[in-house]
Amino acid sequence: MWLRTWRKKQKQLRESLKDTYLYRICGEKLWAAVLWRTDKRSIAGGLTLGVFIAFTPTIPFQMILVGLGALYFRVNLPIALTACWITNPLTVIPIYGASWKLGKYVIQNIDLFQEIIDAYLNQGRPALMIRQTIYLWTGSLIIASFTALCTNILVRGLWNFVNKIRQK
Repeated sequence: MWLRTWRKKQKQLRESLKDTYLYRICGEKLWAAVLWRTDKRSIAGGLTLGVFIAFTPTIPFQMILVGLGALYFRVNLPIALTACWITNPLTVIPIYGASWKLGKYVIQNIDLFQEIIDAYLNQGRPALMIRQTIYLWTGSLIIASFTALCTNILVRGLWNFVNKIRQK
């Protein structure tokens, strides 16, 4: 029952995408069946991609990156697009704040990273901005990788668990 409703919603979504910027970029590749599949690999991959992009500081480009990533990795497009909305105007400040703090902690506590940054960045306002950006990206990539990995493992595990219950 829910699968039929899901497929109906996906069909409506496909039809609504015809007049979008994504359709103009990707063309008919957007209608590939693999992008709309509801199997374990596609759903887990879509969530993983969406969560990874969501935790990187790419706010104005997230939807485009996720769309192109779904085309490249051949994962469920609607799931990936939905997952990238974890970072929205309400959640972006705490997420990026935590990422910045983690990145700063990692870089300042690993001597090699700190020496490299000190060697290439002189003092001054531009150097400070670059340093802060490096902190943000470092923390974001760590958090994005960890959450994407956990998401993939969790979805695959839940999928297998539900299938075992169904088979009984």
